[in-house]
Amino acid sequence: MAAPVLSRALLVTGVTGVGKSTVADAIGSVLTRAGTPTAVIDTDMLAQFGPPRGDSDFYDRLKCTNLAAVWANFRDAGAHFVVVSAVVDTQARRERYAASLAGCEVRMVRLTAPAEVVRRRLLDRGRGETPTLSATHADVADFSVVNDRPPEQVAEEVISRCFASRRRCR
Repeated sequence: MAAPVLSRALLVTGVTGVGKSTVADAIGSVLTRAGTPTAVIDTDMLAQFGPPRGDSDFYDRLKCTNLAAVWANFRDAGAHFVVVSAVVDTQARRERYAASLAGCEVRMVRLTAPAEVVRRRLLDRGRGETPTLSATHADVADFSVVNDRPPEQVAEEVISRCFASRRRCR
């Protein structure tokens, strides 16, 4: 018999530069102000390890291993909700992230934005990257939201949609 779900998790995904970290922070702020003990985890921070390796799966595994440990600490501290920003573009990767979030009911939102907005954000960061603007995330996300407004407005939309069957994430 499966363990009861005690917490909720929201994976915020999308291409590089779409605003995953910013929107995840805004979601955390909205939920915290509403009284929900909430953790926000940016998985990019969980795999800053070098020297660089050619195996991208190494960094994905490292992120998930570290995510499991960090989530356990937040859960033990009283968090009931966790917002995780990550690039999750396959069903296998989604399952790996979900497995790292023990005791959580997991939903995933894919953020989108016009290509010119994403490119501008990357240029503003001083990174000469050219993003891959494919829609590969669409098949594994529960829903998508356009990140074309102030972060708190996008966060409110995500929150209102993330657990639609329960009406609210809070």
